Amino acid sequence: MVYWPKTSERVFSANQWAGMDNCICLLPHAPTIMRWKMKRTKRVLSIMLIVLMLSGIFAVSAAAAASQRIMLSWTSESATTMTITWVGDSETAAVRYSLDRTLADALEVAGIPAPNKSLIENDGVRMTATLTGLTPATTYWYAVGSDGNWSEAESFTTAEVEAESFSFMYFGDIQVANNAASEFALWGELAKDAYARNPAAAFALQGGDIVESGISTEQWAMFLNGATDTFSRIPFMPTNGNHESNFLSGKPELYLDTFTLPQNGPEGFEEEFYSFDYGNAHITVLNDWVFSGEQRLTNEQLAELDSWVENDLVYSSAPWKIVVTHVPIYAIHSDTTANRAREHWAPLFEKYGVSLVLVGHQHVYSRLKPLTDGEVDYENGVAYIMGNSGHKHYSSADETLAERTIYNTSNYQIISIDGKSATVQTFDGGGTELDYAALTPRTIGSITRAEYIAALYRHNHCSQLYDA
Repeated sequence: MVYWPKTSERVFSANQWAGMDNCICLLPHAPTIMRWKMKRTKRVLSIMLIVLMLSGIFAVSAAAAASQRIMLSWTSESATTMTITWVGDSETAAVRYSLDRTLADALEVAGIPAPNKSLIENDGVRMTATLTGLTPATTYWYAVGSDGNWSEAESFTTAEVEAESFSFMYFGDIQVANNAASEFALWGELAKDAYARNPAAAFALQGGDIVESGISTEQWAMFLNGATDTFSRIPFMPTNGNHESNFLSGKPELYLDTFTLPQNGPEGFEEEFYSFDYGNAHITVLNDWVFSGEQRLTNEQLAELDSWVENDLVYSSAPWKIVVTHVPIYAIHSDTTANRAREHWAPLFEKYGVSLVLVGHQHVYSRLKPLTDGEVDYENGVAYIMGNSGHKHYSSADETLAERTIYNTSNYQIISIDGKSATVQTFDGGGTELDYAALTPRTIGSITRAEYIAALYRHNHCSQLYDA
């Protein structure tokens, strides 16, 4: 590996209208009383008409708002499919899509209600639909909704088959420090600005701790409100963190309700563990919070997860292998969960050619020196980068293994791959570059041909079991 640092209209309230009706008038004689009654009747009819008109407007606005919070993701091939998840106004909502911005001759795919794993009631109906049979490297326009209530048209572009030059974004912890409403709105602006500055970005990865309280539907709604402007255009592929997992089960239940992600993870851990390919890159997303003990997993269950990680990495022949976890593999603050994740997975990353690991959890920006077995290795070490895109910051860290550390600054990363070279640029919310690194793909580590064949056999055997 080569690694170079570097309000315009007045609207009366209901109480104000009521106040007008409750006024007392002293009138001198009958004709005047009749005129007053006629005027009052006209006024009442006018008020009723206004109320009906406003009710219709508000009903349309509410329905339109319900068909929002659109998020894109992939659940299958990035070149020929796209998955759309949104909040609909009914279970009959659908997606219309076309090559034409006007949605002329649009095809329609029925949405299906997303599974509710948390059993927590949410606003609207969470719907999902996957478009298949799409043409690679092609821009499509789409809208979600139902008859008489369709969202504005948005667009996305499918991946080029075997693309070798592309870029994507990474966002570390979003979470909340003090004020959820304002901080999610600020994060939404950061994401929007990042995409505006990098319109070629094909997708985004996110490193967990999306919300402060994983059981708060209000915070999930705030996140989606901030995210939808950007991620109704490019896929958002997250991992879950400890703040998503604060259910008695230890599972990130509302996270699983909110996102629609690949189902290729180990049985019982689908969407907590998954992987996908984009061009010449293989991305593996892992829930390393399982090592916290909250899911009360046995050693045998943890070994099965390790086998899935190994099989996923060994089966991919992509030159670029990238991993996303929430808890860092090499912690910059003492962390027993990180220690266990490192014991289980760092040897696999080194053995099977992982070049870059993107992490979060400890609320600073940190780029470590490339590491092999905990030692600095500029020749063939793994690059570990911790991002922090929200407003919760730590002001100290163990910088022993760090190449670059930045405190108290919200940031995001742009990873650009061009054949056998890649760059990782880090920017603050205003678009100022804070850090830069260049990478080349790592080679497979010290693994014998027999070990490789054995791992490949285990992968194929496990795949047959899962398929059965």
